[in-house]
Amino acid sequence: MGGPQRKYSIGVDVGTSSARAALFDWDGHIKATVARSLQTCKPRPGYYEQSSEDIWIACCEAVQGAIASAGDISVQDIKGIGFDATCSLVALDEGFQPVSISPSKATQWNVIMWMDHRAEAEAEEMSATGHTVLQRTGGKISPEMSAAKIVWLYRHMPEAYKTATTLMELPDFLTFKATGNPARSLNSLACKWTFAEGDGFNDSFWRAVGMDDLVDTKYARCLGSQKVTGVGEALVNGLTEAAAEQMGLADCAGMPVGAAVIDAYAGAIGTLGVTLDGETAPEVHSVQNRMAAICGTSSCHIALSAKHNFVPGVWGPYTNILLPDFHVAEGGQSITGALLTYIIRTHPAYSLVDASTSSSSFVQLNEKIALLSESQSLRFSAMMTKDMHLTPDFHGNRSPLADPTLRGVLVGCEMDVSLDALARTYYAALLALGYGTRQIIDTLNSNGYTVDTLFLSGGMVQNDLFVKSLADTTGCTVVLPRETDAVLLGAAILGAAAAEGGTDRNALWKAMVRMSSAGRVIKPCTGSEAEFHQKKYEVFKEIYSFQKKAKHIMAA
Repeated sequence: MGGPQRKYSIGVDVGTSSARAALFDWDGHIKATVARSLQTCKPRPGYYEQSSEDIWIACCEAVQGAIASAGDISVQDIKGIGFDATCSLVALDEGFQPVSISPSKATQWNVIMWMDHRAEAEAEEMSATGHTVLQRTGGKISPEMSAAKIVWLYRHMPEAYKTATTLMELPDFLTFKATGNPARSLNSLACKWTFAEGDGFNDSFWRAVGMDDLVDTKYARCLGSQKVTGVGEALVNGLTEAAAEQMGLADCAGMPVGAAVIDAYAGAIGTLGVTLDGETAPEVHSVQNRMAAICGTSSCHIALSAKHNFVPGVWGPYTNILLPDFHVAEGGQSITGALLTYIIRTHPAYSLVDASTSSSSFVQLNEKIALLSESQSLRFSAMMTKDMHLTPDFHGNRSPLADPTLRGVLVGCEMDVSLDALARTYYAALLALGYGTRQIIDTLNSNGYTVDTLFLSGGMVQNDLFVKSLADTTGCTVVLPRETDAVLLGAAILGAAAAEGGTDRNALWKAMVRMSSAGRVIKPCTGSEAEFHQKKYEVFKEIYSFQKKAKHIMAA
């Protein structure tokens, strides 16, 4: 007789440049993963656009590829599918066809990407209202939020706004294509649209920024007519026959599809349930000491609390958008891996770097830093940045300063154009990202949170020096996932929770604990090295004080 039937679920993750799909068993082991690249249009500075149809085709091809790569696994053993994606705005007409949001008017460009900053003026105006809604957005609206992008669309492309009778976050678009159900998820609406569970949208806030049309139409563009869904909840009808066919899942129509989340939250789902001592499964209340740090092109920091605490400069608290009865605070950095890549590519010594991939560049520079530390007999390698200090806000500060106009600063410039000089600058930038994370943690913990452990996911997990520096600069223990594709795992967990959840409010947490496992655990430095980072952190904060003073002087 054969053993017990194996169960699997599919996770689909749409990032900035690719759509990925992976097959996981319900113990959280990855069986196969496939990626497909995405097209991006940049018609003007600060504008970033994509095509929802291109994204959906890439998702289907990735799922097909993952199933084919998994070998002899029967599709009948695949019990659910989950999706996550960047927080990008999708515009569709009444027939759910693409509506151009581009100055080019080309129909295929119907997605305003998360990193698009065209709505900076609208975000500033919305922030200037001082409305109570802003308590949940750290006091300001970010141009990266769909709330600001909708106002921009209404003002600058009124015909497109009129035609776009459906506006939805990209994660919800994916579940719509999979199920035919245009229901919006609470995760997307709360994080990027100013929606609050129980209260919905605030009419007075939207009227204050001239969006009477949204109010008068009862937010039909943003909500549709479906019930708002909770994280991991199974969507009505499940996978359609058409979507199953497109994905290579013939005969799997009706497969449970979990309500989607923004990609960073998939990283949290894939890591926060980890058992640390290898034996005792964590109780759900333990998440209050844990922060998920999802670090890739940009970074997102997700912390949970049983208390409803407002934190200046940090988004939230968002209620029930991840686990039942918990409130979420969300911090972030607009560029992380993108900052390091920029530092490398704009340095005079770039031609000496192995630039075949970003990761290969990081590996080469990490090795150079180790050699420099050894040759200079440094007590610890970070000492080589003693006289070089950097703030990482080259694309604005998402939190806790919540200032999209802020820009990066480099103190300690030199005329050295060698590879050694590039390595030092890269290291200073890497440490700056860590101090920025510490600034977010300090702000949270001074407002009632109790974060002491970081659960890391995203592409930067593969950069060993980044990981160690994050522990040293924040003073927190850093936990890496067993499966490096923790964001994909989080999406697959959504599918598993949808498949077995029923009416169990704790189905998602149970799936998180069962399918998540720890890899390496990195402790922060101590002694004189920790004292060094404390001094660097004090300088880091002083630079911001000077920037504020400089702005005041120049504005006088």
